[in-house]
Amino acid sequence: MLKHYVEYLYPGILFSISKAFKPNSSFSEISERDVSKVSISENCIGFRFFDRTETVLDGEILIGHRKNISGWYYKGEKMTIEQVKETYGNDDNFRIIISSMECNDVEFVVKTRFGQFIPLHYKDEVI
Repeated sequence: MLKHYVEYLYPGILFSISKAFKPNSSFSEISERDVSKVSISENCIGFRFFDRTETVLDGEILIGHRKNISGWYYKGEKMTIEQVKETYGNDDNFRIIISSMECNDVEFVVKTRFGQFIPLHYKDEVI
């Protein structure tokens, strides 16, 4: 049986522009993959969907790997590298973010309400 899940993303100590980024997250089963029906708590940055196949074999539930993984749906402000430079370019505290965006060819980031910057990938959306 195919089951649907929503995974919630929470702020951690550090967020990285790199693709090796490991989020703090939790997930729960849902009845359908509908963005408008997902409720996000105040301490949540965003969410994504995924599916798993569950099979019962000899009374044991076997859970498959994640599949049909959606992009992330973030709460925050979408910014281009030009906007980040214009807004924060004179502040040395943001030099690393700008440099990381340039070195990793990150065209867009989302600035969360916690002040963290997360790269937006092709399937990600800001809601």
